Parts: sequence; C-alpha cells; structure tokens
Amino acid sequence: MADDDSVDSDEWGAEELVIPCQEQKSNDKVDINESDVGDEYWELEKSVQQDDDGNDQQQQQQQQAKECGEPMIIADITQMDPNIHSKFDRNSVNQPEEASAIRKKIEKNYNEYAFSSSLLAEGTIIPCGSSVWRDALVRLRDDRPGHYFVPIFAPKAKK
Repeated sequence: MADDDSVDSDEWGAEELVIPCQEQKSNDKVDINESDVGDEYWELEKSVQQDDDGNDQQQQQQQQAKECGEPMIIADITQMDPNIHSKFDRNSVNQPEEASAIRKKIEKNYNEYAFSSSLLAEGTIIPCGSSVWRDALVRLRDDRPGHYFVPIFAPKAKK
C-alpha cells in the first residue's frame, strides 16, 4: 500500500500560483491594484520630508491640535468624595449639589488639578482633548461603573 503522505503537501498549489513580474504589468494581462505602490513611494516621501523645514513641525502641531481639540480634563468625582456616585444611572449623580461644588472648585483651580501628578497617577484626573471627550467619558463610565465623571474645560484666555 502506497503512503499518501509521501507526496509533499506544499506542492499542490505551486502550479496555480502566479506571481506578476514587470513585463506582465506592462501588457495589462494581469489585474494589479494600481494603488499598490512600491519603494518609489517611500523614497519620494523621504525626499519631501527632507525638503521641508521647521514649518512642517508647526503644521503637524496645528493638525494634531485640530484632531484632538483643546486640552481639557475629565475628573472622577467619586474618587475625590466616595459619597458622590452614580448608583443607578451612569449619566447622573445621586448628590448633584455636592458634585456641582466640586466641579466648580476644579474649574476655578484648573491648572492645579490638571497638572497634579498625584491626581493623574491615581486616575482621578484624566487628560483629554475637547474633540474626543464624549467617547472617553462613555468608555470611563463603562470601565468604572458607579463612578461619576465630569468633563472640565480649560478656562478661556482673556483677550
């Protein structure tokens, strides 16, 4: 009885494999994705980056600011005062007056809270961008049920 395993199983698809080469690409018989770019793209990109000067970094920072929005923080009020929590509804708080007082205190002393290394390390203050805070708030409320989170925006600069 002949052993069927004696035939190399990797050989079965070798005849069907078609690897396009440069000649086939030029005669358009093989369908190749035209958006597929080779090494020329990376060489061109590298040369464009070398041509740019310091203005490129400034443009990148402006673009990043547009994507993330203005800096802000999200505060976990429950970690500041365990009596303030959202027991039944993750979008509300059981002690609204106390929570409002803490929120106003944080807004008044924004820089003190936003740059407090101990509050940042504990996760009581979470840095965020104004364009993504809603999604971050939803995720935090899912991750820490019962905790009450509030968005705190940086004070407007006076002109």
